[in-house]
Amino acid sequence: MAKIALIPEGVAEKSEFINNLGLPVNYMEDFSVLGIVVDRYQDSVAVLKKSGFTIESLKPGAIISCEDPSGIGKILALLSTQSIRCNYQDIADSFYQA
Repeated sequence: MAKIALIPEGVAEKSEFINNLGLPVNYMEDFSVLGIVVDRYQDSVAVLKKSGFTIESLKPGAIISCEDPSGIGKILALLSTQSIRCNYQDIADSFYQA
């Protein structure tokens, strides 16, 4: 089972999502969380639920469960067909531990 984050675009939403997800106490390498960032979050959730994806709410975003990693491509294609702007990216791109 693969899981991927789904969050609304916006720096505040990314930050809050990462805080709710939980940062590791100590880490010595880059910290990344891959996810799908969307411009229409509520519409995205509705489309994905209607298509049978399991979605676990984690304010201000969610975790989507897929059968396997190929589900990420299916999610991106599905959202694109609904004219939802989406991007698969590192949502923890500004985190750094010195």
